[in-house]
Amino acid sequence: MSDSAERQLIDLVSREQRGLKHILIAGITTLVLVVMMSAGLGVYYYVVAEDLSVKSERLTADSDRLEKHAFTMRRDIDQQNNRVAAQEAAIRRAYDEMRQMYAGSAGGESSGKVLPAVVGYLERGRHSLADERLIEIRSARPGKNTEGALLKGAAGLLAWERSGVQIKKGDTGLPDQLKSAQASFNAALADPALRTLAQTGLAWISFIDASSPRSSYTLADCQAVEAMVGQIGSDDELGLQPLYWRAQCNRKLGRTREALSDYSLALNRVDPAADDTPDPAEQTIQMNAFHGLGTVLITTADLPTDAGIDSARALAERVCGAGDAGNGSHLMKLTRACLDKAIALRVALGQTENQQSGSAENKGFTYLRDSDFEGAFNHAKYIEKTGLFAWNELVRALSAEQVGDVEIAREARRNVSMFPPEGFNACELKALMTPEVYENARSIISSEHDDMDVTCR
Repeated sequence: MSDSAERQLIDLVSREQRGLKHILIAGITTLVLVVMMSAGLGVYYYVVAEDLSVKSERLTADSDRLEKHAFTMRRDIDQQNNRVAAQEAAIRRAYDEMRQMYAGSAGGESSGKVLPAVVGYLERGRHSLADERLIEIRSARPGKNTEGALLKGAAGLLAWERSGVQIKKGDTGLPDQLKSAQASFNAALADPALRTLAQTGLAWISFIDASSPRSSYTLADCQAVEAMVGQIGSDDELGLQPLYWRAQCNRKLGRTREALSDYSLALNRVDPAADDTPDPAEQTIQMNAFHGLGTVLITTADLPTDAGIDSARALAERVCGAGDAGNGSHLMKLTRACLDKAIALRVALGQTENQQSGSAENKGFTYLRDSDFEGAFNHAKYIEKTGLFAWNELVRALSAEQVGDVEIAREARRNVSMFPPEGFNACELKALMTPEVYENARSIISSEHDDMDVTCR
């Protein structure tokens, strides 16, 4: 090869190397720029993501607040409507009683009438306007005798009932009105002739506390109610109200046999004359007894029959009827018949649809017991239209998951999370449900309350 050709080749190689070098430098520069841009975009996206996350959390928190507000508002509206309906019924009763008083059918405040009025009030819940006036006038008389103390206690309970105040969750100790009534009843215990009535008044105050939102029928408070009722006397000496108080506590604690016995005794002790001249207070206890009997009957599905259970079921068939002709077991039909009796009494008392569902919601457990999840689902959807109830939302969630309605299951679970966990009464739920369904229910309540332990203690 000539020198000229060699130089040309060398020049060509040199140019190619320089071009390759430029390309490498440009590539590296581009790569560095891409890396820097990627880092910049990464930082940008991180900042944007953090901002979006904060905004998303705020939106979620705002959404949660709005949902809770809507939930609370709906419950408040229902409760307000219930109070208005109760006030309207009370006004109508007061008007009727005043007409009778002015017509001369109600007598004066003779000493012979005041103790029967107290007996009717403490043992059966009866309190006409004339009785209230008589008790309050006589309780205001000076003196510190035991009868005066008993009347002051009864007057204190009447004032508490009229006030509409509740012992709220988180309250400590009894309200002053109930403390004063409690002290008066304690003073009346000194008189053997008045001891039974005074003890009944003390048991009533104990039940007011146990059934309040502060307690929600805790074991300790229900044991206090049972002890107070036990001090009144034997079962034969108990009035209609003490039997109901004890039955309620036994039912809430899952004591099936004891609750059945008490509800049966209470229904057998309802005044037969009430059908002709129904007293609202006694009608209310009768309604609660049908409600309790129907609910407790569900729990007997797990128990071997014996004389006590057989007699309670026989009583239920006698006072409630055989039940509907639809599908399901005979026992669950009987249960629904008793709950329907309670609903009918709620209607007679002028209660709202929301209040009627206080008994109607329990029918959902009868469908679960028969593994009729479609029936439970349809019933729970109907009840939800009348109001929000802890048990119904739980049944709605359970049955919706079984029938595959994901949206309603999610909505019902959300509502479950907004009820306080103690409001579900785990012991009563355990008795009302089959073991498998109960475990699912426990799981739902727990998961919707930060995985808290939900057990019957």
